Amino acid sequence: MNKKILLVLVGGLLFVCLACVGVLGVAFVLGLGATQPIINAGDSFMTALKNEDYTSAYNLCTPALQQELRNPQGLANLIRNANVRPIQWSYSSRNVSNDQGQLEGSVTFVGNREGTVQLVLTQVGGTWKIAGFRLREK
Repeated sequence: MNKKILLVLVGGLLFVCLACVGVLGVAFVLGLGATQPIINAGDSFMTALKNEDYTSAYNLCTPALQQELRNPQGLANLIRNANVRPIQWSYSSRNVSNDQGQLEGSVTFVGNREGTVQLVLTQVGGTWKIAGFRLREK
């Protein structure tokens, strides 16, 4: 095989590989874009808990969850009694299907205790709200 043909074949193969990487990169970015709104809502809720701003955290919940918690003080009591105030978290799983979403990951609680976080979200009037949550020490 002469050098020109070999260079053309290698160049073509390299072009195909780069095109595949580009397509996969776009698909990855678009996939993250679909879950970004629930990540933002989840982070807002977790940040409010971290800052002990239970009124803001309560307002980020669905009406059904608010009814279950009764009021911001009910949420505060739940977090304090379980000793699960988060200080740091990350999501390893993000799922959105229609108007339902779920985030799962790891969390560090006050006192450097490790745990897991699960947030269930739903859209209420076009806004993502927390429909349920689970903060658990490992």
